[in-house]
Amino acid sequence: MPDPAPILQRIVEALRGQRPDEAERLARALLAQRPGDEPALALLAYSLHVQGKIEQAVGASRELTERFPHAREYWSNLATMLRECGRLDEAESAYRHALQLAPPDATLCLNLGLLLMQKGDPGASRDYLLHAHRLDPASIEIRLYAALASIECGDNHVAHRLLDDWQDWNDIAPEWWLDLGRTLGLLGHVEAAEDLLRRAATRPHERMLADARRVMLYERANRLDEARALLATLPLPERVDDADLRGEVVGAHAALLARAGDAEAAAQLERLLAATPLPAMRANLLFLLARVRDRQRDAAGAMQALQEAHALQAAAMAKLEPALAAGTVEPLMRAARDLDPARFAAWPAHPAPDAADSPVFIVGFPRSGTTLLEQMLDAHPALCSMDERAFLQDLIDHMAAAWGLAYPDDLGELTAAQCDELRALYWQRVGRTVQRAPGTRLVDKNPLNLLRLPLIMRLFPHAPIVLALRHPCDVLLSCYQQNFRSPAFALVCASLDSLARGYVNAMRFWQRHAQLMQPRALALRYEDLLDDFAAQADRLAAFLGLDDAAPMRRFDEHARQKRFISTPSYAQVVQPLNRKAVGRWHAYAPWFGPVLPRLQPLIEAWGYAEPASAQPSGVAGECA
Repeated sequence: MPDPAPILQRIVEALRGQRPDEAERLARALLAQRPGDEPALALLAYSLHVQGKIEQAVGASRELTERFPHAREYWSNLATMLRECGRLDEAESAYRHALQLAPPDATLCLNLGLLLMQKGDPGASRDYLLHAHRLDPASIEIRLYAALASIECGDNHVAHRLLDDWQDWNDIAPEWWLDLGRTLGLLGHVEAAEDLLRRAATRPHERMLADARRVMLYERANRLDEARALLATLPLPERVDDADLRGEVVGAHAALLARAGDAEAAAQLERLLAATPLPAMRANLLFLLARVRDRQRDAAGAMQALQEAHALQAAAMAKLEPALAAGTVEPLMRAARDLDPARFAAWPAHPAPDAADSPVFIVGFPRSGTTLLEQMLDAHPALCSMDERAFLQDLIDHMAAAWGLAYPDDLGELTAAQCDELRALYWQRVGRTVQRAPGTRLVDKNPLNLLRLPLIMRLFPHAPIVLALRHPCDVLLSCYQQNFRSPAFALVCASLDSLARGYVNAMRFWQRHAQLMQPRALALRYEDLLDDFAAQADRLAAFLGLDDAAPMRRFDEHARQKRFISTPSYAQVVQPLNRKAVGRWHAYAPWFGPVLPRLQPLIEAWGYAEPASAQPSGVAGECA
């Protein structure tokens, strides 16, 4: 039998010369002489793949896995081809088999993670993509898609860490522009996202996808005129054949329908729902529909949409956080145990920054007015806020990983040097997030940092803390109406009953530890801001040692100039103050009856005089 080497060389040369049809012919001829020849079969599979003959390439690749079952690369290639022809379950099985044959490599984990993202399993996708990142931390492609999967799982904090140096990337491949643009937009980098999406729109399919994502970017950045003008160029969803593209177009239309808030918007959202089978997309549409029905003063219709939305969301979150979904762990309190007063009394005194060199912390249960307070403070030239981040949780994680110290029990075990290290880590993270003008003080707004009060008191004991308060029933209603992406908080918001438990547990934690530790704190009620905004702004300025509260009174002008506001209040805080969000819960009084007894002690503690009994039906105002 003749030596196959010269023919194999000719096949390789044909492929290098972009003549895959010739390579296919030569490979088939060689296989006729030498059936099952490994190099010839591998080159045949490749030549067929290059020509787009995917099913034939799958056949050749499958034969390779049967003849050489321990060669991982053949299983990986087979999986990739199966994925290209839409046979996703078979592709997943082949990828998983490849992983079993040898220690996993980054590329294989990346491909399986992308497949799982395509199949709608963001939790498993994130796990494989983060594993790929650990194997190859320098890969830009892996970091991009690990960040995107983390966002899909509600973990923006991890996504920020993965992309914290994206501005230094010099070799961003054009095929990544669409997804990087989307990811940066979700993280608040509006200008960079817009630029990438514009550059990616080179072909009709890509242009439509990029434009749909730009519509959602503009809506999120409160650039509504631009969003509406661009939406007018997109087709109606029912005229889009590609399922994935249709989903993006649906999202663009739905975002602006929710902004309209009229009866016609509700009808159009209902039509979109009827044509949308995917659970995640349905849940999002239902949350938007509930917002529109609320504006139409249809409390029953809003609650019906919300109950269905939360049921769909809870089913998805159960895959991400099974222990939380099973109810065996309290979602908000799993990392917040009470600090033993005796342990606190035994804390050694360490040098600590004074108030001027400490952050200003804004805390409170979500939807209590923390974003309003943040925008007020950020409007003052002496202060600078940053995108909401969980940097204090980073420090808790560092305590455990570096020194084996648990929060909050072991805070007293921290040495002065360790406290300095934690503060340095905090300011390092801050420096990568926001550029502060010299002399400005940082505003760190993260509502649930109220559960990290012991850490604040260990590292920044002189820091001013502003506690945002609002009527508990309005807080619960507003939380229930939001589509939170964090699995833990989404599960807290799954029902008014679970929300009431979470609210009471969190606020009781604050009360107990504030009484024990006596922080320098100011409680500020949302309703008081509305009743006498100037007086409350003066009170806040005096608490922070600011001479002039005038800039804070113009917070809405300042907010409109910002490119991105990361919280669900992004549409409200650019508007002048109004009372639409006060007492909204009265329209939903029948649904609040079972939880009012649990909330009543805190209603009284925060100084809300109204009785706990169901109130007369009111008018449902705009969601806040």
